[in-house]
Order: sequence, then C-alpha cells, then structure tokens
Amino acid sequence: MKRDFTNIIFRTALLSTLIAALTGLSGCRMGPNDYSCYHDIDPDGWRYGDTLRYSFDPRDSLITGDIVLSLRHTNDYIYSNIFLEVIVADSLGSRCDTLAVTLADDFGRWYGRGIGTDYQVSDTVARRVTLRRPVSIGVRHIMRDEVLADIEQVGISFVETFSK
Repeated sequence: MKRDFTNIIFRTALLSTLIAALTGLSGCRMGPNDYSCYHDIDPDGWRYGDTLRYSFDPRDSLITGDIVLSLRHTNDYIYSNIFLEVIVADSLGSRCDTLAVTLADDFGRWYGRGIGTDYQVSDTVARRVTLRRPVSIGVRHIMRDEVLADIEQVGISFVETFSK
C-alpha cells in the first residue's frame, strides 16, 4: 500500500512539472511580425568593410517594436567594447546609428552570459520604432582594426510591441 502511494505522488509530481513546463513554453512563441537571425563571423575575423545584412518582410505593412542586437565573442577578444554602425531601412527610407556595446567592466570581467570561453551580450538598438515592410538591417563594426578577431556571431531580433 505504501509503495502504491509513493508511486501516485511521483506520477502526480511528474505530471505537474510537465504541465508547468508546457505552460511556460507556450508563452515563448514568436508573434507573426517578430524576427530573429544570427550571422556567423568568419573564423579569420570580421573585416572592416563587411556589412552583415538582415532582411525580413513582416506580415503587417506597418509594425512597431524593439530592435535588439546580440553579439557572441570569445574570452580572447582584446577589447572591453565594440563600436558598430547599424543601418535600418524600410520602404520610407533609412537611418544610421552608431552603437557602443560595452562587453566588460573596468576590471576585465565579461558582461553577458556564457558557456566555457564564449559570451553573449545583447543591447537594444531602438525602442518602439515604427517600420514599413520590407525591412532590412545592416551591421558593421567600426573599430580601428582592419580585421576584428574573436567575434563569433552577430544577431538581430525584432520584437513587435503593442500599444495599450
């Protein structure tokens, strides 16, 4: 009898955990106008003139949301920051911004999260920006190095926001 009771408690706990996990994951679904894409950087380095291009065609013709840039680098990256030029273009025109992303504190401790010797940092490029389709975003580094080593990936995400 005690063994059956323990088995019932175990199954109930397992079922409760599974339901909680599925409920949590259902909120992680991307919206119809959301977009996310990463580009791998050449292992030989990111050349000064190489612009990474991201293009998406949202379902709605007019969208408002946040643009977020994510950057993955290794522990061997020699700077504590990176300067980027971000060009956002849609059917109405384009705008260019310079973004300074801080990667480490004054003591050289990396910000962001990482596994092993890789770290990822995200920074918001623009909040509540309104875009008309189609949308393209270009990113290039504007550091003084001709070839920037130890940057592994650069990603762009657009998350639609809804007015209340």
